Amino acid sequence: MSKEQDIIEWWQGRLKERELMRAFFSKTWTKIGNRIEVMFPDKTKDLYYSAGRLAGLEAQREYFKIGKQTPPGDFKGIIEFIKMALETLIVPFGDIKIAKLYKLFLDEEAIIEVKDNPYAAGLDSDEPTCYFLKGFIEAVLEYLTDFNRIEYEKLVVTEETCMSMGAEACTFQITMSYPARGERP
Repeated sequence: MSKEQDIIEWWQGRLKERELMRAFFSKTWTKIGNRIEVMFPDKTKDLYYSAGRLAGLEAQREYFKIGKQTPPGDFKGIIEFIKMALETLIVPFGDIKIAKLYKLFLDEEAIIEVKDNPYAAGLDSDEPTCYFLKGFIEAVLEYLTDFNRIEYEKLVVTEETCMSMGAEACTFQITMSYPARGERP
């Protein structure tokens, strides 16, 4: 999955508090990942993905049930909730934005961009490594579409770019395809 660096660039020189926290989180996450990879070499991706899904379900439970907030009822609202949850709960040290949000004929698409992603910092990989974030996003999408009884044909989350592969940011493309009108029950 990755090759750990002894010192990541954020640790070098004089750092502001936010940068120091991001560096600490990144280094800790990488060390945990390396240990998991040694113990469960064939299950690392699945473990991170499952942990992300669990975090997504817990975030919703806390926010909507315990916090008594009203869940968003459309694709745009769901994407905005995911952005808010990522920047406050999951990646508080990253820079998160909705890079694109649009509707095509039977599809709605969004791209969420995570710059300064501590989950991917310090990693060197040939493939995207943010299984935890992908699992989180999928769990939130599935829960909120089911909660709102939104009928869809296909729901896909793909990590398009990843900092662990040398990209400037990790980007997640989210596509929800609706059934054609004649095909709805």
